[in-house]
Amino acid sequence: MPDTPSPSTSVTPLQGKTTIDDKMFFDPERLSYESAVEIATTIAAEIEDSVRNKIVVIAGIRLLADFANLQAVYVLLDCLRRDYDGVAEQARSLVKRTSQPEEHLESFVSGAAAVAAATISSPTTATAVVGAALGLISMFRQDVEYHGEKTLVDALAFEIALAAEVRHRGAQSVYVPDLVVLTAPKHDESTLQRNLNKVQEAKSAAWASVAPLVSELVRVEADLDKAAKKKDQVALDSLSVEVSAIRRDLAPVVDPLGRLDERLADLQNQLNQTEPSSGLIALARLLRAEALQLSDPVYLHASVVSSGGYYRISRNLFRTLFMGDGLSFAGGATVRWALLNKDGSVARGGIRVVGLKGKYGQGSQDEADRRQSVLRNGSPPRQRVAKSVPSNTTQSDSH
Repeated sequence: MPDTPSPSTSVTPLQGKTTIDDKMFFDPERLSYESAVEIATTIAAEIEDSVRNKIVVIAGIRLLADFANLQAVYVLLDCLRRDYDGVAEQARSLVKRTSQPEEHLESFVSGAAAVAAATISSPTTATAVVGAALGLISMFRQDVEYHGEKTLVDALAFEIALAAEVRHRGAQSVYVPDLVVLTAPKHDESTLQRNLNKVQEAKSAAWASVAPLVSELVRVEADLDKAAKKKDQVALDSLSVEVSAIRRDLAPVVDPLGRLDERLADLQNQLNQTEPSSGLIALARLLRAEALQLSDPVYLHASVVSSGGYYRISRNLFRTLFMGDGLSFAGGATVRWALLNKDGSVARGGIRVVGLKGKYGQGSQDEADRRQSVLRNGSPPRQRVAKSVPSNTTQSDSH
């Protein structure tokens, strides 16, 4: 039987490349979170003496803004109450008087207007000997690639971690504003609630003061309508003058009252607006801020201002033959913090920076053990590498 030639085959050698795609992001982000936790631990240790046996509030920018807005609302409500009281007093004087000189009327109108106006290689050729030497050296040369990853540390997660560390350091209690369960304030406990009630009472009193004049105007207008039906010209002339006089007296009071009601309605609409990110109306945020103030706490501000990481791929012939893939990763975070006095001045603070590293391949089992430690204890064992960094900066390498 004749020999049949076997089909020609060719084998394409593998290039030995290690690649990553944009979906491979977890490990740098995980290290960013671990860096944030380490920073939280460092901050809590630094302020331990200042928070022991005290109530602490983790005060973010939004809460500090709520404190400022709360004071602004106090001022607005007080102005509204005073304006309503002023108009009510003017209305009572109108009801009592029997006649009013023109010059007094002018001063009254200007005064009421003032009340209404008050209103925020290329390679080269070489000899065979040199080429052989370079070939040997190339086993130890390596190509290195970096792939940056933008990581995101959840603000609430960091605040919870910081609160837990501060509580562990001896604080009596620690509040994270977004997790506070707001209960109904006790009677006369909330200044905001009291001021809102006072404004409503002043509004009712002001309109009650105008009521006699309004009733008189209604009565006279009814008589004017009757006189018109009877075609009593004398009565029509007399009642028309009386109606004009009453309306003239009411205008400096009713017009400012209408504008005050518009200002109050506008404030109430703003207080009832819902913030999309939290689902809370502005009034709820202010009541929460007020409740936290009543506890006379220590305010601790801290926020992650930046985080990120990268994947590092290094390859050479020696590593490929004996050590496997040279894929490592890193992640870190930068945090600003400040311990605030009751007036908002900074007692202590600074910027903390922590960076951590990890690797795959030969150290994969160590990484698995380290992840389990994080899940169980929340504080993974780390080998710290001393480096020359600023006094307010911490750098950690995890191997």
